[in-house]
Amino acid sequence: MYYPGLDIALSLLYLLIILGEASYKRFSFLQQSLIGIVWQLPALFLSLTVLLGLDRATDFSYYFIFMLQLWHTPVLPLITLLPDFIHLDKPFYYYELFLMAPLLWTIYVLPLIKRNKSLFHQKKINPLA
Repeated sequence: MYYPGLDIALSLLYLLIILGEASYKRFSFLQQSLIGIVWQLPALFLSLTVLLGLDRATDFSYYFIFMLQLWHTPVLPLITLLPDFIHLDKPFYYYELFLMAPLLWTIYVLPLIKRNKSLFHQKKINPLA
């Protein structure tokens, strides 16, 4: 990027907007989970197709990773921050792309989990006392 570090700041802003949108809506856990899954369905489909080897059945299978990178464009700068832990036949970010869809879904559902956890820890009041 022309301004170093701005891409990382914008990726973090993207995640904050997702967290804000997820905490603003008042849905049940099932509804919010389904919204997150539908939001990440193209990435989940592409990831599962590549991981299961079904991408080789089509003539344009080499585009699947490219489409997955395009889907995760807002958070790709965050992938570059992680060190290369594993040395395999492909770069580490290739494998990180498969984890981004479940991670973004978790980030979307996280405010609801936090909100429900605070409901469980409220002090119970005895109505007979």
